[in-house]
Amino acid sequence: MSMKKNTAKLQNPEIMMQKKAMAIEKINAYMQKLKTMEKKFDPLSHFSLNRVLSQISPEFYTKDELAQIEKISHIVCQEANLLLISQSRVKRVEVNQKKRCRSSNEDIMSDGGRRVKSKSTIMRKPIIRKKETVLSPPPELPNHVNNMIKVLNGSDIKYIMCKELYKTDLNPNNNRLSMPISQIKSDFLTEIEKTSLKTRDKEGKPFGLKVTVLDPCFNEFSLSLKKWDMTSSSIYNLHPGWTPVLLKNNFKEHQKLDILSFRVNGKLHLLLNDNESQEIEKGKELKNSTAVSKTEE
Repeated sequence: MSMKKNTAKLQNPEIMMQKKAMAIEKINAYMQKLKTMEKKFDPLSHFSLNRVLSQISPEFYTKDELAQIEKISHIVCQEANLLLISQSRVKRVEVNQKKRCRSSNEDIMSDGGRRVKSKSTIMRKPIIRKKETVLSPPPELPNHVNNMIKVLNGSDIKYIMCKELYKTDLNPNNNRLSMPISQIKSDFLTEIEKTSLKTRDKEGKPFGLKVTVLDPCFNEFSLSLKKWDMTSSSIYNLHPGWTPVLLKNNFKEHQKLDILSFRVNGKLHLLLNDNESQEIEKGKELKNSTAVSKTEE
C-alpha cells in the first residue's frame, strides 16, 4: 500500500512542479555562488606553460599577471645561477685537493729525513682565459627615432647588428632576412624566448617567435623570428612576412641597416634604421653647426 501511495504522489503534477521548481532554485543559487567566487590567478600552476605563453602571446594575460610571471621567472633564474656557482666552487675545491695529494706523494725523502721535492718538474699548460664579449651599446639614434620609440612606450633598447643586404635578402621568393648569430652584438632575447626558438614541429621545423618589425619609415609588420642551425653556424631569420617589407621599401643590394630591439609591455620589437640616411643627417647637422658658429663669429 505504501508503494502505491508513493507512486501516486510522484504522478501528481503539482508535486512534480514543486520538485522541479526547487531543483531549478538550487541550481540558480549554485550558479550565482560560482559567479561571486573570486578566481585568483596562480602563476605557479603550469608555470612552464605560462612562461612560454607570456612571451609568445602576452595578450592572453593582464599586466598584473605578466608581472607575477616575470617576477617568479627572475627568482628561478637567480636560484639556477646560484646553484651553478656553488657546483663550480665544489669542483674547484675537489681539483685543488687532488693536486695537493699528488704533489705530496711525489715528494721524496732525503737521507737526512727532510722532504725534498723531486727534480723532475711538471710542465703545466698555461691557463687561457676567454675574453669576455663586450656588448656594444646602441648607436646614437636620430631624434625622430628616439621620439617614435618613446611614443610607443618602448624601453630596453639594444643594438643587434649592422646588416648589409645581399641578393638573397632582396629576393621575394626567399621571403626572409638573415641575421648571422656570429654578427650579433648584444643578447637581446630572454631565456624563455631562446627556449621557444628551440621548439620544433613534427616535421622538425622551428615554430618561431612572433615579432613586430618597424621599417625605416616606422611602418609596422608582423613577422616570425626563427633560428636555423647550420652545420658550422646558426642564423636568425625573419621569415615569413619579409616580402611585404621589401615591397614597401626600396632596399638596394649592399645597403646597410642598423637593426635594434626594444620592448613594449614585454613584447619584442625590431627596428630597421637606415644607416646611410643616418650618416647623411649627421653630416647635415655638422654643416648647420659650423654655419651657425661662423655667423656668430
